[in-house]
Amino acid sequence: MGSVDDRSAWHRVLSGDSDAFGVVWDRHRDRVFRRLLSAGNTSADAEDLTAAVFLELWRKRATVRFVDGSLLPWLLVTAQNVHLNASRARRRHRKFLERIPRPEAAPDPADLVAERDSARSRRVREVLGRAREQDRHLAVLTALEGFTVREAAEAIGISEPAAKMRLSRLRARLSASTPDLTSTEGSAS
Repeated sequence: MGSVDDRSAWHRVLSGDSDAFGVVWDRHRDRVFRRLLSAGNTSADAEDLTAAVFLELWRKRATVRFVDGSLLPWLLVTAQNVHLNASRARRRHRKFLERIPRPEAAPDPADLVAERDSARSRRVREVLGRAREQDRHLAVLTALEGFTVREAAEAIGISEPAAKMRLSRLRARLSASTPDLTSTEGSAS
């Protein structure tokens, strides 16, 4: 880690040797990272800020200063400045968020729908609860799963005319119990 090594590595960087920047990174990243951790940053933030320090090193590559032939002092001072800038940015962001007015509490639309439909849903459940199991299966297969009457009838093992009759009777019971239900496709006989 001699100072001559930093200076010679940096001259190679300035000459276009991309691997030389990696040598400087490998040599000093842990010290910069520890400095940023000791300043109170989280590990993730310290990693990001370490990258920012080395970005600054690259941006200012023509004007960096060596102290006794080493880049480390310049990197540590830059780390402190990057940390302070990030801290100020976080403070400004928090203050900005505090100034934003809080939204008014609004009811959950799902709750409104549930309240509106709860009585109707309860009546539908009551009718379906009293229906025969095959009739419930037919209703589920046709109304919810999108099967045709013929496909639903075949799935539960009855004829298509029998399925149509059962669905017609079930619709009649639902209509009598829940007059506010809208008619569904195929409900007209």
